Order: sequence, then structure tokens, then C-alpha cells
Amino acid sequence: MAPRIACGLAIALLAFGAAPTVHAQPADLPIAPADGTPLPKGVRVKKSADGSVYTDARGHTLYGMDMRTVLRWAPDPARFCAQDCAREWAPLLAPPGTKPNIRYPMGFEKAAEMPPAEDQITDPRKAPDWTVIEGAAGPQWVYKGWHLVFTRRAAGGSAPPPDDITWNTLKFVPAPPRIAAPGFVATAYFGGAYALTDRDGRVLFTGHCAAPCAWRPLPAPMASGGLGDWKVSLSGDRAEWTFKGQQVFVSEESDPHAIPRGGRILRPQTSSGENR
Repeated sequence: MAPRIACGLAIALLAFGAAPTVHAQPADLPIAPADGTPLPKGVRVKKSADGSVYTDARGHTLYGMDMRTVLRWAPDPARFCAQDCAREWAPLLAPPGTKPNIRYPMGFEKAAEMPPAEDQITDPRKAPDWTVIEGAAGPQWVYKGWHLVFTRRAAGGSAPPPDDITWNTLKFVPAPPRIAAPGFVATAYFGGAYALTDRDGRVLFTGHCAAPCAWRPLPAPMASGGLGDWKVSLSGDRAEWTFKGQQVFVSEESDPHAIPRGGRILRPQTSSGENR
């Protein structure tokens, strides 16, 4: 749909007082790692074949409605899910008596009935994982400042268009671990765990590479003194990194998280690698 047509349609919907259908099938978009904020009472983390997700006390998957995506249809996006939307989605309400501690920014909070308390968090970008906002049905949980939390009232429902980014399963990604490694070493979360990578996101691994070895060693500066278990080896033609005395290699696969057979991914949790 052309942008002008889409804009015209949105204006027409507003003119007639109608909101577009909110679909019951969320898009699976990336979610930032958890920050360690305590979970609301009853909220759990459930492992599945596709990764870990948050659930309510009944084991129902939690979904987030990204408030930033409904501004065309609601001056206060926290109160957007009412009527037709509320028949498909059940809000995850905070315990009775809970005072909201977040509001939608940039002037849209003017639509709220009650002014915020002085100690309220007003910038969702700085919010902890779990906060409470005044939703359409009362104080409602919000995840990471933007995602108004719901469960689906019934399985099934109509599928959204491919570009629908309003709804999202609330996936759990643990906070990145602290690592003692050279500055260029980073971490990436995939396959249900963190792994060590280079600055380009290519996974690091170790293992025995029979001659002639086609694996690419992780190059090191000759002047480096190393750090902890990370040492620089000068035994070959070029300086290379080793970890706990083992040669370190960097993935050259089309998938930056893949390694050749016989390699072991370096993971910060165990520091010993995982067979591949």
C-alpha cells in the first residue's frame, strides 16, 4: 500500500471514530536482554523449542503491545486496547492498589486522567524491565518501558500482515555475563546460551585442527601481554591468541555463529567450550 493511501486510510478511520483491527498473532521481533529486575508476582520464565518466554501464573505466554506503533490511532497508547481489542487480549494487571510508575512521554501523557506522581519514571528508555502504567482496564504491567503486557484470551485468531509489529511474544534473554577478556571480545546470545565472539560478532572457538589446518586463528598484537587466561602465542608466523593454553579460532562460516566440525564454541559460563 502506498504511503499516501495508507495515511489517508488512517485519517479516514480516525474521522469515523474507528480503530483498525488489532490482530491476535504477534510478530516475533528481537527483545533486549533482561536487566535483572524482579519479576512481577506470578510471572515465570518458560523454556520452549524456540527459546524462553515469559508466562503468567497459569503458564499462558505473555505478549507485548508496542505502544509506539499505535500512536496514529490513540492519543494515549496505554489505553488503546479496548472494545474489540479487549475481546481478544487480556491485560496483565498489577495487584490491586498498585500505583502506576511510568507514563507515555512526549506530551501524550496529557490524555491521562490523573497527573503522575513526583517520583514516577517518565522516560521509558530509562525504565527497568517491569513497570506499571494506567491502562484501559486499570494499572497494567509494562515490559521494558514500551510493551504493554497481555495474554491471549483464546488460541487462534486472524494472522496479521507481514509488516505488523504491534504485537510481540515477550522472550526472555538473560543479561549478558561479565567476562575477563581482551577488549575486542564480546558476547552473543544464540542457541539458548551466550558465546564469545570477536568485535564483528563472529563466534570464537577452540579445538584440535589437524594439519594442514584450514581454520583461521584469532590474530593478536605482538606487543600484547594478554589478560588472565588469554595469552598471546608467538610460536607461529604470526601472533595468535590462546585461551587456557588452547589456540583460539574465529568462525569463517556464512553463519557467523557456526563452526566447523571438531570445534568447540567458547562460552563465558563454562570457559571450557562446547563441542560442536
